[in-house]
This record gives sequence, structure tokens and C-alpha cells, in this order.
Amino acid sequence: MERFFMISLAALLLSLRPYASFSQEKSFSPYHAKLQYAGSIGFASVGVGRSFFHEKLETDLFMGYLPERIGGDRIWTAALKITGTPLKPVPVKPLDWQPLRIGVQLSHTFGKEYFIFEHHDKYSKGYYGFPTAVHLYLYLGGQADFTRVEKLQRFGLYYEVGTSLEYLVSYIQNPRYLGPGKIFNLALGMRVRL
Repeated sequence: MERFFMISLAALLLSLRPYASFSQEKSFSPYHAKLQYAGSIGFASVGVGRSFFHEKLETDLFMGYLPERIGGDRIWTAALKITGTPLKPVPVKPLDWQPLRIGVQLSHTFGKEYFIFEHHDKYSKGYYGFPTAVHLYLYLGGQADFTRVEKLQRFGLYYEVGTSLEYLVSYIQNPRYLGPGKIFNLALGMRVRL
């Protein structure tokens, strides 16, 4: 699995070569590729996706990896993300900035130690309360597209701040122990239109 992730990452990076020239009216495919750092998918993740409704909605499928030296265990995660952009982009010099992006992410962590349904032979009923393999996340973020930079028109950088539904419920039940710093995470990424 680690070899597959490294080959996928290398293939994506090799496909990111600069292109000769673009006009501002150039229309791109609705498909894109993404590289993401953190954000509850792993230390690093690669994804592919598609935009709909003039880039007002995006769907992405990610594969993420957390190495043992960073997380204590080697963890593989797959995630499906759906992101909506309710506001029009704001032109900021050579960039188009999307100040508000709202999304939901459904993740699955692979491994026999993670479960969707509690094993009642191992744990008493209700011991965990939430599955350990499947998680639902909510996030807010933004994106800057290099729309008016001739050789970078395909590229955009994005950021997301999110939390899992489990953390949100736990925070509401126990706000003294769990502060916002413990339940929110940051993701940074790059999108390349294909």
C-alpha cells in the first residue's frame, strides 16, 4: 500500500509540468488533481475530483497516508469530500480568492484494529460510542486560484479548518476538557485543473 501511494504521488507530481501558454478565456476540464497536507486524511494525501455548476461544487476522492514515525502507527485513509462555494471569487491582483468554501468529508481508516460496528466480544456495548474506522468531518476554508498568472492558471492553493462529528459532540458534552484547539484541524493543499 505504501508503494502504491508513493507511485501515485510521483505520477501526480510528474504530471504537474508547466504548460506553454494560456489565454484567460482558456476553458479547462472539470476534472482536477489535488495534493493535501494534514486535514484528517493523513500526513499527506493525493486526490482526484470533479467540479460542477461552474465550480460551485466539487467532489474529491482522496487516499492519505500517515507514516509510523509521525503518528505512532502506519495508517491509510480513504476520503470522499464534497465542497460547496456559495460566494463568487474575489479578484485580488493576479488571484481569484474564494473566501468561503463549506464542505463535508466521509473518511474510512483501514486496518483490523479499526471498526465500523463495535465488537461486543471485545468491548462492552457502548464502550466507544462511535465507530473508529468511519468518520464524518465538517470544514470551512478558502482557495486562491492563480487565474491571471499565465503559466500558473491551472493551479490553486486551498486551506480548510475542520472537525469531526465525534469531536464536536464530545466538545458539546465536555467543553471544559476539550477546547477548540483540541477538536479543530488545519489542511493545506494544492489543486491542479486538468
